[in-house]
Amino acid sequence: MSASRKTPRATKPIREDADVLRSGQALLVYFGLSGDGGDNGAGGRTDAAIIIRNRILDLTLPPGSRIDDRLLMDRFNMGRTPAREAFNRLASEGLIIIHRNRGAFVRPLDIVHIRQFFDAYIASERVVGYYCHLDDPTLERDLAAIQREYLAAYSKKRFQEMTHLNARLHGRIAVATRNEYVAENALRLYNHARRLSYFVSLLEQDFIQDLHETQAMIRADHEDIIATVRRKATGKMVDILSRHASMFHSRIMRVISKTRGGGSPLPVPLESGRAAAAGKRAAVGKSRRA
Repeated sequence: MSASRKTPRATKPIREDADVLRSGQALLVYFGLSGDGGDNGAGGRTDAAIIIRNRILDLTLPPGSRIDDRLLMDRFNMGRTPAREAFNRLASEGLIIIHRNRGAFVRPLDIVHIRQFFDAYIASERVVGYYCHLDDPTLERDLAAIQREYLAAYSKKRFQEMTHLNARLHGRIAVATRNEYVAENALRLYNHARRLSYFVSLLEQDFIQDLHETQAMIRADHEDIIATVRRKATGKMVDILSRHASMFHSRIMRVISKTRGGGSPLPVPLESGRAAAAGKRAAVGKSRRA
C-alpha cells in the first residue's frame, strides 16, 4: 500500500436522538398537530388533506356525509389530483370511507365505530405510557406550554381549539416514545378523538355542571402528567394515561346517555282527547246560547 494514500476521513456519527426528533416533528405536521392549527402544510403551502381533515374534525363535513370532490375543488381552489390524493390519505387515516362507484363519505360516529375506537385508544395509551421517554429534555416545558394554551381556550369556551390543543399535548407525549410506529398509530387515534370530543363538547353545553366537572378532571390529569414527567416517575405514566383514556370513555357514555324525556308530559290517550274536545265544543255552544 502506498504511503501517500490518504486515510478516509471519519464521518460524523449520526445523532439518533436528533433524527428521532425530526421524524417525530414530521409526524405531528403530517397529522396536523404541529402547533399551527391551520390549513398549511410544509413550507406554508396549502395541503388539501389538511383542509379536508379540518373540515371533518370541526364537523363542517358531518359524520356520514358524502364528500363532493367537485364542490371541494371549487370551494378550496384545488385540482382533481390533489383532491383524490387527499381522499386516499384520509382514507388511510380512517376519517373517510371510499365506496367504489359511490364516492367518498365521512366516517360515521356510530356505536360500532365508537366501541372499536375506545378498544384501540385505551390500548394505545397504555403503550405510549410504557414507551414514553421522560428524560426528553423539552417534554415538560412543551406540555406545560400547551396546557396553558388549553386553559386559555377553555376560559373562552373555544371547544374546537381545546380539542386541537388536547391532541397536541398527547401527541407530544407520543413523539417522546421515540418509536415511529407507536407514535403514528397514536396520532391517528388522536384525530379521531378530536372529532368525537368536539361533538360531545357541543352536547355538554346543555349540561353546564357536567362540562365544568369534566374539565376539572382533564385539568387535574394533565397537571399529573406534567408532574410525572418532572419527577421522571416512569412507572406512573401508564397508570395516568390509562385512567385519562378511561375517563374520556366515561365522559362520552355519560353525555350520550343524557335525555330530557323524563320530565316530558304524558301523551293524552286518543279517546280522552276526543272526549275533551267534544266537551269543549259543548261548553262553547252553551255559552253562546246564553
